[in-house]
Parts: sequence; C-alpha cells; structure tokens
Amino acid sequence: MTEQQTNSVPQAYPEDDEISLLDLLLVLAKNKAMILKVTFAAALLSIGYAFTLPAIYSATAKILPPQQSQSSASAMLGQLGGLAGLAGGSLGIKNPNDLYIALLKSRTMQEKIAKRFDLQKIYETKTQTDTLHALEGNSIFTSGKDGVIAVEVSDLDPGRAAEIANAYVEELNTMMQVNALTDASLKRTFFEQQLHQARDKLTDAEIQLDRTPSTSLHYLDAMRNLKYQEALWEILAKQFAMAKMDEAKDFPLVQVLDKAIPPERKAKPKRSLIVILATLVAFFLSVIWAFVREAMLRAGEQPEQAARWTELRNAFRFKR
Repeated sequence: MTEQQTNSVPQAYPEDDEISLLDLLLVLAKNKAMILKVTFAAALLSIGYAFTLPAIYSATAKILPPQQSQSSASAMLGQLGGLAGLAGGSLGIKNPNDLYIALLKSRTMQEKIAKRFDLQKIYETKTQTDTLHALEGNSIFTSGKDGVIAVEVSDLDPGRAAEIANAYVEELNTMMQVNALTDASLKRTFFEQQLHQARDKLTDAEIQLDRTPSTSLHYLDAMRNLKYQEALWEILAKQFAMAKMDEAKDFPLVQVLDKAIPPERKAKPKRSLIVILATLVAFFLSVIWAFVREAMLRAGEQPEQAARWTELRNAFRFKR
C-alpha cells in the first residue's frame, strides 16, 4: 500500500455526541449550586412537614379462638352416621378464624365500638358512615399460622388505642356467647325433631311386629327393624339431653393471650424516613433537570439538534 493510499484512509475519531464521565461531572459541577439549593430546600420542607404530623400509637391484643369441639352434642355426632353429616354441615364451620375475623370486621361490631367510645366526636366526622370508615382504617385483624388472632388498633391516644383493642375482644366474646347459645338452640331443636320422628317410627315398628305372625318369614325383618329403631331412638335421646345441657352452659369462648397495653413509643409517622426519602428524591430530580437543561442549551447552539428538540415538543402537543 502506497503512502498516498495510507493517508487517504479515514482515521477513527470519537463522535462529537459521545458522552464521557468527564462531561457528566462537568454538568454536575456547573449546576452544583442549583442541586444543593433544591436538595437543601427539600430537606428543610420535609423536616417541617414531618414534625407537623401527629404521633400515632398502635396497641395489639392477641386472642386464641375456641375450638369447634366444645359442645358435648357435637362430640357425639359421629354416632349418627349420615345424620351427623347433616347436622355438622348445617351447623359447623370449616375455618373458625375466618368467622371470627369476619365478626370483628362486621358493621355491627364497628357500630358497637364507635358508640362505646363516642368516636364520631373523637374523630370529628360528620356522619356515622365516616366514623365507621375511620375506625376500619385504624383497625387491623390478622390470623397467624399458630391460630392466634391479633387485634391491632391505632390512635392518637396510646391509652385509647389499648382500650379499643381490648373492647374488640370483649365485644367478640359477647357476640360469640350469643352465637354459641343460638347454635346450641338450633342443635337442641334439631335433635328434638329427630327424636319425635324416631319415636313415631319406633311405634310403627312395634305395631308392625305385633301384626306379623311369629311363624312368618317377615317376622325376623320386623324384629330387626324394631331393634334398629330402638337403638336410634336411644342415641337421639342422649343427643337431645346433651344439646339441652349445652344450651344451658355459660362457658368462656375467647381466650385472651395478651391484653393490649398502652404503647410507650409511637408507631408512625417515621419522620426520619420521610426526610431521607424527600431529600433523595429532590436530589435526583435536580440532577435530572441539570442534564436536561444542559442538553437544551447545547441543542440551541446546534441547528440540527434544535430542530430535533422542536420536533419533540411538537410531538407532545395535543392537536385541537
């Protein structure tokens, strides 16, 4: 290759629009005053805002719901075979904790708590619906894998937060006692009806046996039917007696593991976190604006880049 040909080969130079680390540092240095001012101002404003937020305290009560196998009648339902499936399916529940949390979240429960503590006056709400919404937002109910239900209440007053959390447990206990008595009454009514039907069938079996000659082939069938009806009537009689006992019981339903106490420290707001996040956001936004402004200034010096910026602005405009 000749020298002339060698000189004619174009040499590779860095492109004019290539961005280097030095260019980035120069942009930051030129705009350091603006970046520092915006960041410092955001920090001061976030500090002022954070300290205007009231302190909120959270108190938690933990309870252990009752097991389903509390009633004597339920414990002996297995003796009835298909009858047990009927009674258990109509009166039992699959997941007790879901039921208890539903009771805690129910409007009836919320109204009792709101009325008990006069929360419409405390929350300064206009309507009862607004009061219930505020109470719902301040109350959290969770069920752990160990079966323990946590009742957490947040309030401006740490003492009131603990009182409301404990009130939830008390009202739940009262509600469960009423439901338990209702459940026992339903079982007692159910077994009473079944007992009457069994008695009629037993009478029919006795009459059928008396009418069947002892020498007849149907005599053994009639005898087996009578013994079956007698055994069924005895089981139902026991179930009915136990259901009546369960209806008369006044047993505790909800076991309190941890009673809510007034918290010593606030739960929120996290003032330091608010200040840090606001400062960081302001810093990054000011840095981004510095690069955008630098790009706009350079575009003004280059006609080709200026035309592209004009095209970009026009693309974002809404046509009428």
